[in-house]
Amino acid sequence: MTASQGLRVKLVRVGEALDVEGLDRLGQAVRRAFRHLVEGLELVSYEPPHFEEIEASLLTSVLEQEVGGHILGVTDADLIDPHAEGFHQFMFGGKDNRNEVAVVSTRRLRRRSGRIAVERVIKVALHELGHNFGLGHHYRFEPAGSSGFCPMSKGDYNGYGERGYQRAVIDARGLRFCRSCRELMRRHALRFGWSI
Repeated sequence: MTASQGLRVKLVRVGEALDVEGLDRLGQAVRRAFRHLVEGLELVSYEPPHFEEIEASLLTSVLEQEVGGHILGVTDADLIDPHAEGFHQFMFGGKDNRNEVAVVSTRRLRRRSGRIAVERVIKVALHELGHNFGLGHHYRFEPAGSSGFCPMSKGDYNGYGERGYQRAVIDARGLRFCRSCRELMRRHALRFGWSI
């Protein structure tokens, strides 16, 4: 990778997670949010055996092995954490620290009408992909311009419950990173010799 290049991220549609318009909106948001780190996106469809739920770490491992590279996977299956109980077992998204794969589930981000809330998927995707670039959580809300809070904002899931977390935390996130996160991403890029 030369000093002027960033990463190519594979946006992997796992099953029927998003329609073409939703994938396009997600791709545009990723390019804008990570414009200094992501050189381009490659759209990939992956057709796994049908499943209603899957361990998040298993899905990230499968995508790493079968697709490879820096990946943002979007699935319509429930992502689960087998070590948690009750509604804490289900995840909106996850990042595997053993590889460069982040995943998002559309399953619990749907509105009552059954339509997928693409805006919520984008916000969770930016959060999880932020982890791929070394960003951690904000347990306090960090404003990021007039567009809302930093995508890395993370509230207390226990205090809100699933629906409350969506409204209070995910919906409050914006599509731009706060100054602290942008600085960390800048340092991450410089560490790899990428110009930004």
